[in-house]
Amino acid sequence: MYSKKRKPISVLLFLCLLFALLPSVSAYAEKTPDSGTTPSGVPFSRLEPEIDRYVNAYIGKSTPGAAVVVTRGDRIVFSKGYGYANLEDKIPVDPANTVFAYGSINKPFVWTAVMQLVEAGKMKLDQDIRAYFPKELGDKLRYDRPITMLDIMSHTAGYEQHPLSTFSLSSKNLDSLETTLLSSQPEQIYEPGTVIAYSNFATALAALAVEKVSGEPFYDYEMNHILRPLGMDRSSGHPALADHPDLSNMEAAGYAVNPDGGFEVRKRHYVPMYPAGAMEGTAEDLARFAMALNKPDSPLFARPETLKTMLSRSYTPDEAILSNAHGFWEYRAQPHVVGHSGNVKGFSGNFAVVPEERLGIVVLTNTEIEQKLTSGIIDLLVKEKQEAPVPQVPAAELQPSRELAGYYVQSGGTYTTYHEVLNYLGLIKITAKGEHDLTLSVMGMSGEMKQIRPKVYQFAQAGDPRFERLAPILYAEMSEGQVVRLSKGIATDILPVRESRSLPALFSYLAWTILTVLCFALAPFVLLVRFLLRIKKGLPRAHAANRWLTSAILCGSLLVANNLYMLANGMLNENVTVSQMNLGVALNWTFALLGAVLFAVSFFKNGSLKQTRWQLAGRYSACGLFAGYLLLLANWHFFHFIP
Repeated sequence: MYSKKRKPISVLLFLCLLFALLPSVSAYAEKTPDSGTTPSGVPFSRLEPEIDRYVNAYIGKSTPGAAVVVTRGDRIVFSKGYGYANLEDKIPVDPANTVFAYGSINKPFVWTAVMQLVEAGKMKLDQDIRAYFPKELGDKLRYDRPITMLDIMSHTAGYEQHPLSTFSLSSKNLDSLETTLLSSQPEQIYEPGTVIAYSNFATALAALAVEKVSGEPFYDYEMNHILRPLGMDRSSGHPALADHPDLSNMEAAGYAVNPDGGFEVRKRHYVPMYPAGAMEGTAEDLARFAMALNKPDSPLFARPETLKTMLSRSYTPDEAILSNAHGFWEYRAQPHVVGHSGNVKGFSGNFAVVPEERLGIVVLTNTEIEQKLTSGIIDLLVKEKQEAPVPQVPAAELQPSRELAGYYVQSGGTYTTYHEVLNYLGLIKITAKGEHDLTLSVMGMSGEMKQIRPKVYQFAQAGDPRFERLAPILYAEMSEGQVVRLSKGIATDILPVRESRSLPALFSYLAWTILTVLCFALAPFVLLVRFLLRIKKGLPRAHAANRWLTSAILCGSLLVANNLYMLANGMLNENVTVSQMNLGVALNWTFALLGAVLFAVSFFKNGSLKQTRWQLAGRYSACGLFAGYLLLLANWHFFHFIP
């Protein structure tokens, strides 16, 4: 807890001098073993200078503060805080006392709970999860093939991302886990076991299964069966810290990097689907979890075989690439390394264990979307500096690269609501490079992928260092000469666009949208000018058919304005609610139906009106534009209410 009590002046001066000279705080570190090295070759005797050198390059640049803890066996061998937990109050990071948000590092605790119940014979990894849940959850599933716990662990349950924000600004919006999941269930759009699409919802489903089987709310189960047994006394999985309110006095402030320089503080956010990422705690507490995962006689399980099973590979699209170990992600290193990263509003972290070496690594920062430090420390300590050369494969066995050329999208998006259109802003283009290699382009970045084995492509080079993190390796799953998916084994797959979303189709949709938006956006001004000129010239009132037509055109203008607002709100308002989104859909139905009726009446009234060929052409053009726009909106789900 950060104390506000007054201290003698001499003590305060001493502390000020100490913090000025030592910007980083070493909260705890046993005598570092002199013998041995990390898997990457860093001697344990040089952990501090090597980690200091790396971390200090980013403190104040990519994050205000960080905590790094390294464990070996059942001991913490390195523990140090860097920078500030709170920039405004100049509170330094203390790995033993500073509380960070763990983000998705919470997920390994869910998988641990599941494996405990599997070990106790109360759950099965290959059982249909509908056995654990209310009927309402199962009724919305699209495919007959059951979802198993293994599917959830590997993020292949088939769920799209729900357009609702993962976060809430108020704890008043928090409800029971079951109520939360029943109120915001996303669509199942992939057959279970076929596509990796990272899912917070599916993770929360696994936690709900733990609740149903154990009879305890998940945060209570987590506290009683994981946190307390491990001595994690400064951690909580409750979404509002209700079981550990004292931690709120120890929380680091969360930040985002300001594009203009420096950092901007983030407001406190809550996670309604809390098992997917609401846990908070200290770096040293998380290190205790790492030690328990590296201990053969772990207090987490009754039998060593359960722990060994949990940390072993359970899913991969292809044996040539790394993927998933019962919910833990595999890292590119030897020996076998598993772990999980985390990212929430204001915080980022990473966590890895090397069971064979009994090594654990914890990196926590108080900045969101921080990857240079959180990923870099893991690489520094476990990634091989010299990777083994890839054996040459006869060219005749390699996949012709032209068969993969085309456009792709990420699997982990929303595709059944009007938010689908946002996925195509990050369209991925793949072109053949020579006979067997690829060039991949996305969001202004471009990189080359070399085929190292049949259908397996490894990052070769790119102009942007972020590219390697985007696609370090890809496996091309093919069927009858067609690409089914490109998989990197982690988080999300890359899927070929459907025929109705091909580049020519997208350009045609865009052209029609621009034409419609321009016409209906300008129409009110044109109609207003005509109305004022009619008054100025003293002309009689417009014919009834034209008045109905004017009303119909204005409905089209309102429809366009509503949809532009819906898209802007979906892109910029991270706190938009389902009610707000569905209000936009309801207005679409209202303006569409009203406009259709008004156009119909205008044509009916037009029978007695004499018009020139140009006037008739204008009337039919307005009606055609409106009808075409309605078809376009229907095709992109703008009339689909969000469940």
